[in-house]
Amino acid sequence: MLCEKCKKRTATVFYNENINGKVRSFSLCGDCAAKMREKGELQDVTSMVGSFADPFSELQDHFFGSFFGLPSPSYIEEKACPTCGTTYREITKNGLLGCPDCYKTFEAELESTIGAAQGTTRHQGAVPARHRAKQKLEEKRKELKAKLDAAISKEEYEEAARLRDEIRKLSANEKSDEKGEN
Repeated sequence: MLCEKCKKRTATVFYNENINGKVRSFSLCGDCAAKMREKGELQDVTSMVGSFADPFSELQDHFFGSFFGLPSPSYIEEKACPTCGTTYREITKNGLLGCPDCYKTFEAELESTIGAAQGTTRHQGAVPARHRAKQKLEEKRKELKAKLDAAISKEEYEEAARLRDEIRKLSANEKSDEKGEN
């Protein structure tokens, strides 16, 4: 069977995924599979298996690296979080990030994994009560800013001035709330 992408080499990687009922299947050569993984188009199998196969990590690296043609965590450049020092290899091994800054440091590596697992990379779940008001205020500010930009582009300067004042009022209220909390 030939690779679906390049149609030149023999397919050695057979990739199937089912996320929330959305099914995708590929028959690929090792080179095309590696390229798709780099682009984030394929879920990195080694990161999913890493936490389960810990006692066999060397075997896992060899198996997934040579058989599937996918880069294993040991072959990925050792990037480390500047805050806590956690490396990408440690994250793939135990499935845990070291600190909140790890999300920013490993954003590119984690985006495809989180997106594949959850269907989105944008948080849509519950928000702690202490952050809810701040989040609503930020959403309101973004909405007003978009309206302000639209009013300026339409040369509706009275409406733009009103929106500008409303944004300033929101900012002033936020600052007074912050001073009251401290």
